[in-house]
Amino acid sequence: MTETATIVIDLPEGTPAEEAARALNEPGEGYFLVQVLPVLGGHRAYLRRYKQTSTKTETASATASAVDNATALSILRANRAKPLRDIVDLLGRAGIKRGRQWVSEQLDATCAEDGREEEALAFLKGYDPGYEAKDLIAELRYFPVKRSAAWVRQKWAELGRPVRADKS
Repeated sequence: MTETATIVIDLPEGTPAEEAARALNEPGEGYFLVQVLPVLGGHRAYLRRYKQTSTKTETASATASAVDNATALSILRANRAKPLRDIVDLLGRAGIKRGRQWVSEQLDATCAEDGREEEALAFLKGYDPGYEAKDLIAELRYFPVKRSAAWVRQKWAELGRPVRADKS
């Protein structure tokens, strides 16, 4: 199917109603029937695509959201060593509404950006998996390397070590 604004469908004379309906519905929900004209040997149907553009409000909202996300990530990166609640408070003072869950997920997603991934992995390899993830996180902060319990459990799984389900 082509992505044109107008589609022309020719229906030969004597086309069964089911086949005509199938042919007219083939372009999909994005098109509506404009008119049907009789032509020599059948009918010609004109279908037009619905307007797909966004409104100014939607565009402004999307732009503001993108700016908010970029600003929130820059604040998060600049304050990586601070506790989650402090980062959430900083974002709130900047007028950006983000919760602890979002901040935690973004810290996990950007944790390798601090340049201390190898150091954190070397530290993790030296510990017995009998420790809970939250204990290792507290130990890592003395370096200071900030990682989450999910990161610790994921890296232990990659190393093939048993992981305690401590839900920390």
